[in-house]
Amino acid sequence: MDAVEFPSHRHPLNRKELLSGEETQLCGLCGKEVINGPAYECSKCNFTAHLDCVKNPPSLVIEKSKIHEHTLTLLPRHVSFTCNACGRSGNKSPYVCLKCSFMAHGDCINIPLVIKISRHLHRLSHTCFLGPGEWSCEVCHLRIDGKYGAYNCQRCLYTVHLRCVLRADVWDGKELEGEPEEYKEIESSKLVGEKLVHQHDLRLVNEDIRDHIVCSGCSLPVASNPFYRCLQCHSFFHERCANHPQNKITFLHVHPLTLYADDERSGPNTLSRCDACDLHFSGFGYRCLECKDGHIEFDVRCSSVAEPFDYRLHPGHPLFLILPANEAKICNVCNHLRPKYVLSCLKCDFNLCFACATLPDKVIYKYDEHLLSDTIGEDDATNPYWCDICENKIEVMRNHYTCTECGPVLHTECVLGSFRNMSPGFTFITQHGHKYEVILNDRTSLLRCNQCHKDCHEPLLLMSTTTNTDVTSTRIYLCSSPCFRAYVSV
Repeated sequence: MDAVEFPSHRHPLNRKELLSGEETQLCGLCGKEVINGPAYECSKCNFTAHLDCVKNPPSLVIEKSKIHEHTLTLLPRHVSFTCNACGRSGNKSPYVCLKCSFMAHGDCINIPLVIKISRHLHRLSHTCFLGPGEWSCEVCHLRIDGKYGAYNCQRCLYTVHLRCVLRADVWDGKELEGEPEEYKEIESSKLVGEKLVHQHDLRLVNEDIRDHIVCSGCSLPVASNPFYRCLQCHSFFHERCANHPQNKITFLHVHPLTLYADDERSGPNTLSRCDACDLHFSGFGYRCLECKDGHIEFDVRCSSVAEPFDYRLHPGHPLFLILPANEAKICNVCNHLRPKYVLSCLKCDFNLCFACATLPDKVIYKYDEHLLSDTIGEDDATNPYWCDICENKIEVMRNHYTCTECGPVLHTECVLGSFRNMSPGFTFITQHGHKYEVILNDRTSLLRCNQCHKDCHEPLLLMSTTTNTDVTSTRIYLCSSPCFRAYVSV
């Protein structure tokens, strides 16, 4: 058809072949760009429409819609308006209500009314009018105009822009209107109550911590009381780690996550790697059972981080995960470029990666009777810090651990290491078939890394033993996570 009579336009529309390089036109029906290819236009009033929009035009009248109680009528023309459903501006073909001056984008009239997002425990409902007050979006943290539409929680003051709530990394795409509220986060103790991860009895104790004991849940040292001790095996748990729920909702992922233990990994001797902090870990983890095309898992420390996050070394300003989460930023604590999952301050230029956000406040140092505290270095050229373990200078404005009473200062890598989320004795097999074991570095013998060829100072190392053709054994030591990744890729 070279020309058509279109019921919502007073002039005939003529078919035209748009060529690449011509000025971009917007479809007068759907509002989207009309790129090179067949289209229809009205030369008298500068009206252009997609071929598909002319053949399958939008409804001129909608008697019943999800978002408005009155009949909506299409206004197919260039007109500037603010959508009552989402609060965004528009300039093409709104649907209007002649009774109450209601206007909405064509793609907003069938938005879901009730949804569940990853950043909130309760369901959210759409409203076209929030009402007077100071409203801000809990996803992008920008202002919401109460005169227009948004999603809000019926139980608490939680509101989100429509454009933010329908993001693929926030909402799973499920409409919940009329559906029973089936999912509920399990609040009961996973270990102490139901014993679904650790099958033995645990006892909460307050004891003097003299030995180096490691939590079987998060693999970090148990440095404070109270803690749980297993009555039947040599297992210890932080009080928090012994009470992780079976299912968890977190802003790190769009789907609920499920708790698993070492023996429930993807395969025997499988090495897990947290998607948030990018560190390898053993012990407990949370994984997504709904994502079939990707292996999503987080360690228990990262999955316990919540917004707003109050960081002890950046007081007064809460931190948030600003979407998109895969935007690379430099962490102000470790000074490393992090490709994704970075918490940011909305008031100043401060960023915090999850590897630093989940560092323990206090650590044990066997040569000091006090607990060492996490802190950030000061720019003092006249009085630099030197690590008591590796005897190297601590970089200016980087975090480290120190005792305020005795004076020892330690690199974070030297006191905790990049294998800090893995328990000594944990073994795994790489994709090349090599078996590695996590071992303690007693620092009594000089060990050199087979990748960087430097002395190993981190407290935990990876060791692999291979048998040669002459029945002799060769041991391979890797001192850090970067060295391990570089070595196994060779």
